[in-house]
Formats: sequence, C-alpha cells, structure tokens
Amino acid sequence: MTSRRPPGLLRAEVQPDVVAMLCTAGHVDHGKTSLVKTLTGCATDRLKEEIERGLTIELGFAPCWIGGELCAGIVDVPGHERFVRTMVAGVSGIDFCILVIAADDGVMPQTREHVEIMQLMGMTQGMVALTKIDLVTPEDVAARTEEIRAFLEPTFLRGAPVCPVSTITADGFEGFYDTLVAGLKAGLRDRRTGVFRMPVERAFSRPGFGSVATGIPVAGTIRLGAEVECVPGGLRGHLRGLQRFGRTAEDGGAGQCLALNIPEFGKTPPARGQVLCPPGHLQAALQFHARLHAVPRLDPPLANAEDVTFHTGTAEQHGRVFLLESKKLGAGESQLATVVVDEPVAAAAGDRFIVRRVSPPMTVGGGRLLRVDTAARRPRRKLLLDELQRHEAFLAGVEWDSDEGRRRRVEHLLEHGETAALSADDLGRRLLLTGDAVKTAIGTLASAGTAIDLGGGTWAHAARATALRGRMEKRLAELAAASDRLRVPLAEWRRGFDVPDALWTHGCREIERAGGVRIAGGFAMPAAGFETLPAPDRALAERMLALYEREAFETTHPDEVHAKLGAPPDRTARMLEWLTARGDLVRVAPNVVLTAARLRAAQDHVVKTIQASGSLDSQAFRAHLGVSRKYAMSILDFLDLRKVTLRVQNARRLLPGWEQRLV
Repeated sequence: MTSRRPPGLLRAEVQPDVVAMLCTAGHVDHGKTSLVKTLTGCATDRLKEEIERGLTIELGFAPCWIGGELCAGIVDVPGHERFVRTMVAGVSGIDFCILVIAADDGVMPQTREHVEIMQLMGMTQGMVALTKIDLVTPEDVAARTEEIRAFLEPTFLRGAPVCPVSTITADGFEGFYDTLVAGLKAGLRDRRTGVFRMPVERAFSRPGFGSVATGIPVAGTIRLGAEVECVPGGLRGHLRGLQRFGRTAEDGGAGQCLALNIPEFGKTPPARGQVLCPPGHLQAALQFHARLHAVPRLDPPLANAEDVTFHTGTAEQHGRVFLLESKKLGAGESQLATVVVDEPVAAAAGDRFIVRRVSPPMTVGGGRLLRVDTAARRPRRKLLLDELQRHEAFLAGVEWDSDEGRRRRVEHLLEHGETAALSADDLGRRLLLTGDAVKTAIGTLASAGTAIDLGGGTWAHAARATALRGRMEKRLAELAAASDRLRVPLAEWRRGFDVPDALWTHGCREIERAGGVRIAGGFAMPAAGFETLPAPDRALAERMLALYEREAFETTHPDEVHAKLGAPPDRTARMLEWLTARGDLVRVAPNVVLTAARLRAAQDHVVKTIQASGSLDSQAFRAHLGVSRKYAMSILDFLDLRKVTLRVQNARRLLPGWEQRLV
C-alpha cells in the first residue's frame, strides 16, 4: 500500500464550477466524514452538537477537484438511524455514491438501510471505501472484501470496486482516488434540461441581507435576478445573491450546493421541505401515485391504508399508503400505490420518494412518482390503475431525463392529458422542462406525424385529433338524420364536445378539406353530391339552380320560388338551404339569392373597375348589371361585409388584404 496523496487534490480555494455530485453513505462512525476531509481538506461537520458527539446530524457539503479537471460536490450524509430522514434528502440528485464500510465492523444495519434507500432513490453508480484498514490485519481486509461483495450482489452496487483505505495512514488512498475518478466520470449526467427546482435543506436570516435558503437543486439552473416561488406557500421573491459552495457566483444549478439570498422572504423564511422554483411551475399536493418497491427485509408486509412517513426531496410528511393491486405488499415485491399525506408536499412526476414505517421506524420501500394529483378526492381505483399501467408501460425501458424519456413524456401528456391541446409553454410548465427541451421533443414528434401543429404555438396528439374527427363526423350525421335537415347550426354541432377551440377548428378544417362537410354562415352541412339525393330532390335542386342562373342578378324572392317551380314550400326551402350550404347558391341579403358564378362575375367587375379608376360608383354598377337599386346595393353591401370593399359616400374602394376575402 502507498501513503502518497494524489497531487493537486485539495483545491477548494478555487471557485468551483461543480458538474457532478457524489455522496458518502454508511453506518455511523465508519469514517465517512474523515474520508471527505481527506479528499477535500474540509470538515463537513459544522454544528457544535455534531463536533461534540462525533457524528453527522445534518448534511455536510464540500467541493473537491477530481482528476485535475472535474469539480465534484461531496455530500456527507448522516449514518445514525435517527437521522435516516436526512440521508433521504441528501441522496436526491446525486450522481455517484461512496459506500463507506469500516473494516473492523463490516456490514451493519445502517449500511443495509442506506444501500436500500440509495437503490430506491434511483442511484446506479458507486463504489465501496473499506475504511479503517489500519485497525485490522491484511487477512481481515480480504475477508471483509469478500463479505461486502456478497452483500452487494443483489443491489445496484453489484460488481462495484471495493477499495481498502486508511484516512490515518493514507494507505490505499491512491488506488481509491483513481477508482473514484474513473467511476465519477463514467456516471456524469446532464440535469440542466429541467426547470430549476431546489428542495430547501435549511434557511436562516442575515442582517442586511434577509432570508437565505440552502440546498442542492435537483434540476435546472438559476441566475441572479430570477424570480422564484416557494412551494407550498406561494411566496415569491427575486434572487439578490447566490453562493456556490460558500463562494459568490452569478449562477448555479443542479448538483451544486447553493445558498440563495431572497430578501422578500425575510418575514416568512422558507422551511425545510419547501421547494424553490420559477413561479407557476409547481403545485403542492396531497396525493401521489407511483409504483412502490418494497425493500428485501420488509417484515411484516405492508398493509393497505397503513400509516407511513413519506419522504421526497427534503420533505417529510405523515400519510397513508393505499395499495392498488393487492391488499398487502411483501418483502421485495412491488405494486402500484397511492400515498395520501396529511399536509401538502411540493413534488413532481419523476421525483424519487421513500416511505418508512411509523412504528417501529424502518424503510418500507420507495420508487419514482408517476403522477402528482391535486384533486381533493382519490380517483376511482379501476380508472386510476388503468391510467398508471398505461403510463408506466409507455415509459418502460427509457431513462426519465434522457432525450427519449422527455419525448415520451411530452407525447404521453399530449395523448392522455386532461387538456387535449397544449402550447409549448404549457408543456414546459406541466412537465418541468425548459423551452429548448420541449422544442426538441415537439420537433421529433412533429417529424414523425405524432404531434400536430394547431397554429398559434398550440399542439395536439395526432391520434387524439383523428379520434375527435371521427366523433365529429358521426355527430353531424346523427343530427342531420334525426332532424331531416340538410344543414346544422355550428353551435348545435359543437354541443357536448369539451375540447379546446384550436383542436375543434382543426377538426372542422380537416373534415371540410376531405370533402366531408361544408361550413358557411354559421352552419355545417354533411357534404353530399347530387347523386346522393333522392331522385325527386335531385330534380328539384337542378331546376332551382337553372332558375337562378336564368334570372342572373334580379332573382325571385326566396319565399316565392316554390310557386315558380310548382313544388311544396317546405321542399323548396330545404333544397335552397342545401344548395346554399354547398356553395352553389349564395344568399347575399335576406331576400336576395344569386348563383355563385353570377356573384363572382359581379365581384370581378367591382374589383377591376376600382383597380382601373380608383373607385366604383354605385349608380354605374347598377347600370352595368341592368338591375334595380335593391339588387345592386345587396351585392355591394355583401362585399362590404366581407371586407373586400369599403363604402365612401356613393363609391366603393378596395380594403387592404381584399384578395384573401374574395368569394
């Protein structure tokens, strides 16, 4: 063994740009804090009580340069059983762990519980520091190493390196250090794509500064001047000062120990368990749905509706667990469950959690939250179970914070969320993703035809839009058949469809584009050609069109058409409605109907005259058509209403953008 310490290891005086976080964990008095001090030169015990008692009560933080290029933040979590709750908070957002086991004691109760907690909190990378080797023989070190490897076999640390080391003699330190560098670099991950969230570890006030809150953000970044909200509570303020690992900085983010100075919080400082985040992005809730994984040593099994303590981030709250798939949860088993807490907790889907028994206190299990429910009542069990199973299956096999994981989360929200159409900003707020992350996910989904742009920055899932279109077509056909009408008021068609306006409009546009409906004048008509009409109706429609074509611009009053055609008034009224909805006829005034071709001819004359002369005189227009004032003015007023023309005394001029409003 060697006693040589790696050169340049202690560089805490340099302002660190920490890009990785690691933690030490293990049984009380196994040498975690001493190991951190050897790595960093920093004593993480900071409370008088901690120093006097020789054990870590609260989280300790220290920066450390690793491999000469990477600055890692080290979290020294407490090992005493009474402080396991603090350990749960400490491993949130950690990239790599050092499990510390003393060679003279071996695996102890808190060793086992810490490994269980770290596994439940989603940790995947780590190593073992076998400390205090100066107190035992080399044969004991070899025996302990084999014992530890057997203990770790069923855990996430299976096959992890076991490095014997002494903080007293520095024996084995170089090998330990090299292993740490390699492992930490391999375990790096980027959590900056999320919205900034920092569970508050502790808060205090400084004269002249106001409130200061400390903690390790689990996602995102923050800069000076940013507005933050304290959840639960809703208090808002602006970031006036920031420190990273005790040194002033302009910004900070996930995986860094931060102290945030927010003067507005002076009268009501944040409390441990609250979360700081951008306003409007996070809601506190009483219900949390997840797959609950039980620890291997759970005895007796967890019963349905049993009292537990719920831990997520730095929050700790009493509640009850409601099992959704069976009445008991045994050791090593898992099932979907709902945790209902007594007081609101700020958490989001994707966050890791732990539940512990109240008496006797022990870790029951944990996992990742699938859904955070702000409703007052628990959802119906069958519906909730179906939804959670579908959600879980959709995300199976992908990392939550990977590009694919973010894409699937966006897709799932678009397809199954309560709101069928969402803006990019809404998606970001609901999924706690940055604008760039949402843009990337939406771009991928749009390229695959999975997401549809509804205009105005609003998006919908293609399957949802297709299903809506089918229901819209069916509803329109039912309304038309039930009332024997050839057209249906748009308001009546829309009734019963609780969908966003943008999605409804998209459905109408798609049905109309496909030829399934004609929409005009506040009415929808199932698109049907002459060939679909009964023979008598088809003949009447053809005669009506021929009549209006012959009469050109001075046509018969709609209520008198039946007399000229020798048909019942109700039949002629229905066919007039049908032809108008199709666009073959146009009602330019309540009592004036023209064929579409005649109206376009009149419109062309108006446009060409104004383009040539600058304006159109109404008397000249009347003379051109050879009709009475009633018919000439009906056409001109119709073009005014469409904003093709503007009346100036007895003349007409073209309005800007008139080309888009032509008949």
